[in-house]
Amino acid sequence: MKTNMPLTKPIRRFIAETERLLDTEITLLRKPEAPPGGTLLDVYTYKNLDKNIIIFPANYIGLLKDFVIAKQCTHLRVKGAAAKTGGYHVLSYTPDTVYAGIRQVYLDALKDEAKKDKKLPVNKLLGMLFILYRQFHEDINELPWNPIVNARIYHRMEQLRKTQLYILLKDGKADMDEMIDMEEIVPRRYFVLDKSMFYARDFYLAKTLPADKLMPVVNIPQMKKFDHLEVKEMLTTRWTHTAWYQSKVFGDNMLTIMEKHLAVDWGAEPTLEYYGNLYKVGVNLTNALLAYMTMKDWFIWEKPQHLLDAEQQAVTYEKAALRKIFGDLIEDQ
Repeated sequence: MKTNMPLTKPIRRFIAETERLLDTEITLLRKPEAPPGGTLLDVYTYKNLDKNIIIFPANYIGLLKDFVIAKQCTHLRVKGAAAKTGGYHVLSYTPDTVYAGIRQVYLDALKDEAKKDKKLPVNKLLGMLFILYRQFHEDINELPWNPIVNARIYHRMEQLRKTQLYILLKDGKADMDEMIDMEEIVPRRYFVLDKSMFYARDFYLAKTLPADKLMPVVNIPQMKKFDHLEVKEMLTTRWTHTAWYQSKVFGDNMLTIMEKHLAVDWGAEPTLEYYGNLYKVGVNLTNALLAYMTMKDWFIWEKPQHLLDAEQQAVTYEKAALRKIFGDLIEDQ
């Protein structure tokens, strides 16, 4: 690593350890437009790169900057360990999987629309199908690795814990706010599953880190209504029919799935074998969550280049799927 940035000794050691472990080079870049969580451009995903680049917001300093670097370095270790065994794959999609996904979203949307007095305009309904599909693709490609990376950092870099908890609480609230303004539009099933995933993630992190402030009851105001309700009362009130109650039920089941798969020694010594096993844990957790949400045929495990190519063809895939569902009628919309 070559940089003139002021870095603490622990994060310098962490970067150097990552470079030695993977026999690679890491470059740090400040960018005003970088997302809050930073960006990782790695040689295992982008074949035209000869070094790994970690980008973080230009206004990040001190431990805030160090945490973003540590998070991206940890994710890089997982990717690199998997790639060195020839087994690094990501969830991608094809015309067939896009069709399977948006067809199911459409069928579920029709069930919801049948119960509404005010129907969603057809053009908005059609436009929502692929948006929801892409939203779940993005979430399921990120969700399993989030607790893995954060649990590892928490148990290996104690000096970052306060900063880490601050960021996780902030991110948790942002994730829970997603789709809130679209609750009346998005099919109930997908609104519930979206909230359930983040509910399970936050509860797992709160137990593992541990930090009560990460609990979803803090991040979701509606959840506070469950705090002092007896089970019998919960089962006999109107709350059992709300998306929030259903999110809690599905979220508890997802939490059980997470705890089963993430039974890991988070403080183990850093080796390629250890991080390779973390990758396998993430893949197995992803598959288990997809199976629980009945989305196994929505995506496909492929090499990173496959996903990069699919992203370039996304609009074409969407149009082909809509035509397959609606036939010539799609031209009228």
